[in-house]
Amino acid sequence: MKQKALARRGALRLLSSLVFAMMVSSVCSAQAQTDTTKPAQAAVTQKTEFAVGRNPDAIVFDGANIWVANQLGDSVMKLSPSDGSNLGTFPTGNKPVALAYDGENIWVANKFSNNVMKLRASDGSLVDTIKVGRSPEALLFDGNSVWVANGEDSSVTKLRLSDSAHCTFPVGTRPVALAYDGNHVWVANNNSGSVTKLRADDGTNLGTFNAGREPTGLAFDGVNLWVANFYNKSVTRLNGDGSVRDKIAVEDGPAGIAFFGGYVLVANYGSRSVSQIDPQTGKVVKTLMVGRSPAGLAFDGAHIWIANGGSNSVSKVKTSSQSSTP
Repeated sequence: MKQKALARRGALRLLSSLVFAMMVSSVCSAQAQTDTTKPAQAAVTQKTEFAVGRNPDAIVFDGANIWVANQLGDSVMKLSPSDGSNLGTFPTGNKPVALAYDGENIWVANKFSNNVMKLRASDGSLVDTIKVGRSPEALLFDGNSVWVANGEDSSVTKLRLSDSAHCTFPVGTRPVALAYDGNHVWVANNNSGSVTKLRADDGTNLGTFNAGREPTGLAFDGVNLWVANFYNKSVTRLNGDGSVRDKIAVEDGPAGIAFFGGYVLVANYGSRSVSQIDPQTGKVVKTLMVGRSPAGLAFDGAHIWIANGGSNSVSKVKTSSQSSTP
């Protein structure tokens, strides 16, 4: 009798365990079904990465396609903005480091060839090669002329579109970046820790202003000039008269900088990231993770494109319109 009672109690325990397991399974299944019915939360960022040539640095949008300068590949690539497919690879001079678009042509600065090349955007064919100063490191189109920053000559060259006639103006030591505010060309003097303001019409020097430690990038937001300070982990915002308005901390090695879609974007070369700054508040509202050693930035109207020199790639990032704290 005692053995039968023990057997009966064991059977009851087993039955209770089975019932409990079935109840838990039903609850989990119901919860899973409930969760799947919830609408998916929209992603803050959507990123795609595409392989390009060796050590891409500069990047530009021509209104239809994305162009990338592969500085260790001595070439530029033309990419479809829809899927990143390669529409053509075109030879350049030695170490192409800067790009500009004039409405019809892509301009390429070849740092070790001491020249700039003019390529037809429609098919990549070479239109002209123009000798400039030593180590051209930046390009700018102001609507009428193309400006070239000659790093080793401490000068900038202004090229006329119609016939490539040019004149040259002295600036600070090692100019590496250019920006246009509608009337003036601003020049970042990397080794001088300053920016120079030139009148665009005739190149008259209107002043040189302290900017930060080794400025590497410039952007104009419609009101203020923004300067990327590579070794200060910061960007400096200047007023139109060259005075400092404020400094904003970003991540390691701010290099490229641009104003797109109402925000200032900063490519942090040492941090594999892009800082998104709201110019209204002067605060970083988002940090976008990209490839290694990001430098150049472009905008196609809907996506930010970043040239990742250390990854031999470009990142295509679509961000939500709503700001968020990183």
